[in-house]
Amino acid sequence: MIKRRLTDALLVLLLVMTAASCSQSKKQIAADQMSTVTRGDLVISISSDGNLNMPNEAYLKFGLPGTVKEIRVEKGDAVRAGTLLATLDDTSEVLAVKAKQYLVEQAINNVMQNCCGGRYPTFYSLATALMRFEQAQDEIKQAGIYLAENRSYDAASNLSLAKYDLSAARSVYADPKLDTIQTQYNDLQQPMPAFPELKQIIALLDARIEKLDGIQNSLESGGYTAAIAAVDALSSELADMHTVVKSNSRLPGAYTYPDTSTSLAISRQVLDSLSEIESMLYDDNLDRVKVSEKLRMAEHDLLMSNMILDESETVYRSGLSPQTLRAYNLNIETAMINLDQAKQDLLKTEILAPFDGIIVDVPVKVNDQLSQFDYSSKPVVHLVDTKTIKMIGTVDEVDISGVKVGQQAVISIDAFPGRKVTGKVTFVSPFGNLIAGAVDFPVEIYLDPTEGLELKGTLTATADIITGERNNVLIVPNRALRGPAGNLTVTVVADPDKGITEKRRVTIGLQNKTSTEIVSGLKEGEMVLIQD
Repeated sequence: MIKRRLTDALLVLLLVMTAASCSQSKKQIAADQMSTVTRGDLVISISSDGNLNMPNEAYLKFGLPGTVKEIRVEKGDAVRAGTLLATLDDTSEVLAVKAKQYLVEQAINNVMQNCCGGRYPTFYSLATALMRFEQAQDEIKQAGIYLAENRSYDAASNLSLAKYDLSAARSVYADPKLDTIQTQYNDLQQPMPAFPELKQIIALLDARIEKLDGIQNSLESGGYTAAIAAVDALSSELADMHTVVKSNSRLPGAYTYPDTSTSLAISRQVLDSLSEIESMLYDDNLDRVKVSEKLRMAEHDLLMSNMILDESETVYRSGLSPQTLRAYNLNIETAMINLDQAKQDLLKTEILAPFDGIIVDVPVKVNDQLSQFDYSSKPVVHLVDTKTIKMIGTVDEVDISGVKVGQQAVISIDAFPGRKVTGKVTFVSPFGNLIAGAVDFPVEIYLDPTEGLELKGTLTATADIITGERNNVLIVPNRALRGPAGNLTVTVVADPDKGITEKRRVTIGLQNKTSTEIVSGLKEGEMVLIQD
């Protein structure tokens, strides 16, 4: 009887254990214990903390001492590159330019007096005016090149010089004394004006100077595209106008006294023109107007060459040596160099914006005196480019090997929670900083242009520098992985209601702080267990 009771008890215990086991295997798996294998993008990043910085910052100063004549901006003004911000009283600099211009003319007159026995060469009457005009041509052409390269500040400087030169040329042509010069006679031996087109030239110069003002205004308002087109058009107009100016200056493109070498160079140009005309004659689409124009130009140059030879013959018959003539020419060139230096000094009386930006401070006012001792150290305008921003941060030494120039970054700014901006790593320092036993390395990240964010210098920011990225790959949470590196497994949930699972080995790819790329072992949509 006792033996039977013991057997029954053992059977009951076995049934209880079996029931418990069956109940345990069929325990339902909760949703928060599982994660779905999904397909998406995986980004690997390294964090960097730092602050925003505005690297394009300039404390603009005058290049000369003097009295502040005009301040054209105030704090908070937005200006474009090339905008005129402030000027000095330029009275002495303008007088210096005129004095240097006079020395150029004096050197030319010296050549005239000594080379021609006091007889004024017919082709030398307005040499200085032509010189200034051609300098303006070169300066406007260079301004166009600078605009095409987005160098607005340099373009504005050249346009200012061109305006000075065109104005100087105009003053020469407007000299009333020119109307009294009579060097030609008609068939009836009646005197003819030496420069019959002076009024036309003055009117053309006035129009070109007005166009220059318009181009400068376009630059100041940010109309760079319009300015480029206007500069190109003005260059073309000046090229057309050059023929009229040259014919009234009687100078064949040289600023020193023309000699036999000059005549030879012009003769070679004539030969080139004749060769071009010959080619045009064999063209099926012959343009007779162009051929006629080329012939007239060749004839003009040939006459010019003969005039130079005639004058050179007079010079050498008077006993002047080529060495002496060269010395006179060098005097002219030296005077021209001094003139150019005076023009550069005149340009230093203006402050132009070197880039687009915001006026942060104007620490001087009109009529302030800048002395010889403080003009070079006293800022007149503080300009900051608020559109060009970089973040200066640091990266821990354990991560720095993964950071490279050119990598993309996503930046979070404490002052704008929830907003992110992008950027690119532009500098990784090869030297670290040792602070309190820890080593970190400086990095610089230039931010991409942002809209709607008024960023400011020194704001605190954090950058996630992207060091690796996979697109459209299988991803699971890191908490789903089990086992040592090289032998990782996941637990796949076959039936969460019945608690049926399967352990499976997987191969992984990239891994960040929260997720892992699955290369093999899982399929999209499968469920895996995750652990706390």
